[in-house]
Amino acid sequence: MAFPHLPKPPDDFRARLRALPQDPAARWEALVALANTDLSFLQTNALDAALTAAFPEPPGSLAGKPVRLAVLGSATTTHLLGPIRVAALRRGLHVAAIESDFAQYQQALEDETSALYDFAPTAVLFALDAHHLAAAARGAQDAAAEAAALAGLLARLAALWARARTAFRCPVLQQTVLPLHRPLLGANEHRLPGSPAGFVARLNAALRGAADAAGVHLLAVDAAAARDGVAAWHNPTYWHLAKQEIAPAAAPAYGDLVARLLAALQGRSAKALVLDLDNTLWGGVIGDDGMEGIVLGQGSAGGEAFAAFQHYARGLAARGVILAVCSKNDEANALEPFEHHPEMVLKRADIACFVANWQDKPTNIRRIAAELNIGLDALVFLDDNPMERDLVRQELPMVAVPEVTDDP
Repeated sequence: MAFPHLPKPPDDFRARLRALPQDPAARWEALVALANTDLSFLQTNALDAALTAAFPEPPGSLAGKPVRLAVLGSATTTHLLGPIRVAALRRGLHVAAIESDFAQYQQALEDETSALYDFAPTAVLFALDAHHLAAAARGAQDAAAEAAALAGLLARLAALWARARTAFRCPVLQQTVLPLHRPLLGANEHRLPGSPAGFVARLNAALRGAADAAGVHLLAVDAAAARDGVAAWHNPTYWHLAKQEIAPAAAPAYGDLVARLLAALQGRSAKALVLDLDNTLWGGVIGDDGMEGIVLGQGSAGGEAFAAFQHYARGLAARGVILAVCSKNDEANALEPFEHHPEMVLKRADIACFVANWQDKPTNIRRIAAELNIGLDALVFLDDNPMERDLVRQELPMVAVPEVTDDP
């Protein structure tokens, strides 16, 4: 469970934690920089300890509003709070977090004298584990009984969401259910009433519509487990020892999912993708190889991979992400594939701001942000060249710069 899009932490990571700047603004910036690296669970906890010691309260100037997050869970969630705070730090947010007592989420919500009400959260996350929720269908002997159990559970969840929203007038997040139960009937598990695996699958499908109807935001751990494998997210040993449904190794990834939602709720999603060209949108160098010499489209695995990436970028544009180009190239050469290459997926009309010249990339990225009239912290810059990536990170630390390999 790593963050391959982030650079590796510095070799002197722990020394930097011990030698943070005295100035609060510089200290915060140093912590944000360390958070934007590929941290293990232990490194995440070390950074969280430094963060909570240095900033028990939000710093004076923040890009986003401070967040008070209440995690209401049915299993152990203590090991998730630090990774949530660090993932929020990665996005320039300060999060204070509390959790309900073990399996006491409903009691905390119903007791207006509880610590939850004293905390006055600005966001509430329901983190209910798969065993707890699947128990609703235990003993169901037929499809009708299981359907009734599902309807009853959804009604109880909707009542919890409504109670939290009424009490705190804040966004409500609901964790989807990890599909951790082993099937009892193999590939046709859906035919077996009362199957925990089948019930969880139906519950996750039904949660989408129920949450949308209630204005609740889903923390889609089931989708993450489908990508990474359930074993990456859940370790039965930790469940039986400590009732940790989310394995400690997966806690940083869990925190990142939560922080993405918290940042998006404040409008802090990335708004523009700034693209290099040579060996990023196509293989080869257009100025040296000419349009006939670049690798793109059918005929090779690499060409198809570059085309697939362009399709992905175009899909981002369709959902509202602005596309821009920042390339060290003669403009006429850079434009030629957009206008004439038969397998170019992206066209010039898809690019809102096209900058191709021989200036340094930080200067051109500043120009792109100005022309698009958005903040630098709303940009993601993608470039195959590690030297260019490092330069942009140094000059423009507020710009997100994902790591990529040289294999398209």
